[in-house]
Amino acid sequence: MISLSHNHIKLYQQLFSKVAFPLMRIVLCMVAFGNLLSQSVTISSETAKVEYYRMPDYPLPPAYRTYSADLDISFTELSKSGYSESYLVDNFLHLDGYERVNKDGDVDITARISDLIIWNESRTTRKSKTKDKNGVETTSYKYLLELKYSMPLAIRVVNKEGKTLLDEYIFSMSDTRTWTSSSYNSMSALDSYWNTQRKSRLSDIQRDLIREGMNKATDRINNGFGFRLMREKIKFATIGKQKHPDYDRFQKNVKLLQAAFETMSADKGLEEVREKAMPALEFYAAAANKYKNGNKDQKKINHICLYNQALACFWLEDFDLAESYAEAIKKFDSKNKDVRRLLEDIDYTRTSLINAGRASRHQIVVGGKT
Repeated sequence: MISLSHNHIKLYQQLFSKVAFPLMRIVLCMVAFGNLLSQSVTISSETAKVEYYRMPDYPLPPAYRTYSADLDISFTELSKSGYSESYLVDNFLHLDGYERVNKDGDVDITARISDLIIWNESRTTRKSKTKDKNGVETTSYKYLLELKYSMPLAIRVVNKEGKTLLDEYIFSMSDTRTWTSSSYNSMSALDSYWNTQRKSRLSDIQRDLIREGMNKATDRINNGFGFRLMREKIKFATIGKQKHPDYDRFQKNVKLLQAAFETMSADKGLEEVREKAMPALEFYAAAANKYKNGNKDQKKINHICLYNQALACFWLEDFDLAESYAEAIKKFDSKNKDVRRLLEDIDYTRTSLINAGRASRHQIVVGGKT
């Protein structure tokens, strides 16, 4: 058995106090720092679906119910494109929300497609130089064809009183484009390719131009006068770190919002969505009040709560309440892009409903009230 003298014991005590105590303090600080990190707040998002009818930029009179549509294109050009007249009219010349009739609609839509114009066909030579490992320079030549073309395409919308509502070129004659062939090792190979492929290549170019132009015409018509069915994804905010003590509660409530908005339909009212979202909105209201004052991380939680209330109220068409929540965020986060964008959306949607004489973006019926 080892016997320690009083001096030895005193020495060990001094060493323990100099080494062990600082180590214990370091360990305690690390534990405290770990707890602090687990409670720090990051913001992530969860998507939800929304569905609604977009209000037209230039609403038609409330009594209008029908439209007629026609295509003005030569038989020869139509044949070259490979499209049929009925295909182009049915798929592109529609006015969303209105009933199509054969003639004498409340508005008449006409698309005019002119001939494909070939302005220039030119053969081009491209020269390139390369050096081998010995420094010997070799010049090679490639031959290709460039095609400059355009195809005017216009859209016209006239109401039953004969007033022109829209008369616009989607593509004008001066809207020229250039197509370039693959390169060939000789001019004769290029000529052989073009002699056999010219007709089909021009048909492809014309076909692509018609589809592109008619898609743009559809957008012009329906953004201007139609009620377009829109399906979009929105993003609710939530706590990002799973170690945060409130993570599970916030995750539970953002899931409630997702489930509520899953029931949204453009052809149904918003009552069911509102009812299913209410428990989550009540949670966010209480949490926002709890964290309205505090440090940086608590302000982030407050931001999550206010933003989700603002976003949900916007899509539930309570625009004044949505605006108030968004403005509350601006008081402590004035530069937030999502909030600025939401306020712009609130203003635009509120104004578009007023201009269209509608109370809601849901359950749209033309020729009468929603």
